[in-house]
Amino acid sequence: MEKQRIFLVGFMCAGKSTVGPRLASRMGWKFVDLDLEIESVERRSIPEIFKQSGESNFRALETAAIKALDQRPNCVVALGGGAFAQEANRHLIHRLGVSVFLDCPLERILDRCPPDGTRPLFKTQAQIKRLYETRLPQYLESNFRVDVASLGPDDIVNSIVEKLFGS
Repeated sequence: MEKQRIFLVGFMCAGKSTVGPRLASRMGWKFVDLDLEIESVERRSIPEIFKQSGESNFRALETAAIKALDQRPNCVVALGGGAFAQEANRHLIHRLGVSVFLDCPLERILDRCPPDGTRPLFKTQAQIKRLYETRLPQYLESNFRVDVASLGPDDIVNSIVEKLFGS
C-alpha cells in the first residue's frame, strides 16, 4: 500500500477509537485519536472547545490536526464523527492516506451513545438521526466500507486488512 495512513471514518460511537489501536497494533503502526490530539494541543476538552469557541473553531482545529499528520507516516487515525463530513478534510485525507468507513447502523449508535453531555452534538435522538442522515453520503465517499453491525473489534480489523491488502 502506497499510502502511509489509514483513516477510520464514521459516526460517533461507530467503534473508531476501539478498532483503531487494534488495527495499528496489527500493522505495527502508531495510533492517533484525532479528538485526543486536539484536546492535548488545546489543553481543553472537545465539549469545552465547542462551548467556549464554537463548532466552526473546532472544525478549523480539526483541519489543522489532519494537516499535521502529513509529518506522521505509518499511523492509523480515528477521526471525529464530523471530520470526514467537511469537504476540505476529505480532500486532505484522500491525499494523505486511505479512508475506511466503519458503517454502524443508527440503532446501534443510539444504544452505544448516551446523551450525557460528553458529545456536544448529541442532544436528542431526533437530532442525532438528522445528523447521521446528513453525514452518511460523505462517509460513503471513503475508499472502503466495512459493515460493523455484527462484527467484534478483531473481526473488523481482519475485514479492514483483507480489504486493504487482500489477505
